[in-house]
Amino acid sequence: MSSTSEEYYLNDYFDEYKNLGGKKNKKEYSENLDIFFEETYDIFIDGNPIKHTSRHKAALAVMDEAEISANEYNLIFSSVDNVTAYT
Repeated sequence: MSSTSEEYYLNDYFDEYKNLGGKKNKKEYSENLDIFFEETYDIFIDGNPIKHTSRHKAALAVMDEAEISANEYNLIFSSVDNVTAYT
């Protein structure tokens, strides 16, 4: 997803995140969302293992880099997937 598309959908993603029970503010969410896209896009969308060899490893990388729990990762994933069908 291009950064323009990310910016276009940011409000929708954030609203969905909050509807799902997310507690981060918009700035924190946006920073974590950037990490999410950076770490997962290739393997999730293109099936390209250039950065990570599996979706699981990509998810772990997001949690590690963003310093978030699995629950928070799932909220971010669902906020994107519910709005624009990420996978």
